[in-house]
Amino acid sequence: MNLGEDWRDQRNRGLRIALISTISLVLIFVIYARISAPHEGQSVVINANLKNIANVVLVMTCMLMVSTGYGLYKIFKAEQKRTINTNTLTFYITSIFSDSYYWKIMTASAIGYGIIFAFLSQIFIYRNDVSFIQQGVNIPSISVTPCCNIIGYVPMLSIYLTDHFLILLVPINIVLVAVVSILVGFNVSLNVYALKLTKKFSHTKKLSSLLGSVGLTSGLFIGCPTCAGSLFSLLLGFWSGAAISILAYFQTVFIVICIPALIVSTILIAKQIRSIYSCR
Repeated sequence: MNLGEDWRDQRNRGLRIALISTISLVLIFVIYARISAPHEGQSVVINANLKNIANVVLVMTCMLMVSTGYGLYKIFKAEQKRTINTNTLTFYITSIFSDSYYWKIMTASAIGYGIIFAFLSQIFIYRNDVSFIQQGVNIPSISVTPCCNIIGYVPMLSIYLTDHFLILLVPINIVLVAVVSILVGFNVSLNVYALKLTKKFSHTKKLSSLLGSVGLTSGLFIGCPTCAGSLFSLLLGFWSGAAISILAYFQTVFIVICIPALIVSTILIAKQIRSIYSCR
């Protein structure tokens, strides 16, 4: 097998892995939501079987995310080996990361943004006005809430670390924090690289920076306010279905704004980098 066929074959394998894993993840969310949802006119029955299924769904969510990431990584490495048509945007983007310095920038940016994301979207929850011990919760402890919510919002995993701090993991949140944080890391790395190439950027660079800013700020609010709000509504003894519906609506809006903005920003920065090389 020659080099041209090798990178193309590696890219196609990565595409298959990423696609199958992503489709499987969506199917798991849909199937579990149907299994855990109460039938019309019937009360919710949470038994040991449903809790076991919930545990499997949480584990499978993490495994399929790792599998998707592995597929994307293979695509990334394949593009670095591309030997024909090297003027593509993907080649320019991936070639930048041949230098480990930009991997470090991306990793640090993604982790830092992920931590901020987790606090603002209430994945990491600190409430000094709420005592979990007084609510009858053992500290430390882990609790799985198998139902009931819309697709992707169940099952929920609550990890109580202290009397006032917990980690609330929801399937859709786990996916979102990974996707948005990685896209942010990409944008930061590409911006640093582009700034090293030139100090004066065209209107395209200004537009990409604007889109990147929109993606970063809106991304902070993508997380699951619905789930966190539901948890504390139960803890504090009140519930507002209308408020939860509004939160879910705005979460969708933030998703629509954030992820495309970060993707478009990455493309525009890559185009600017390519144009700089073309002019040299």
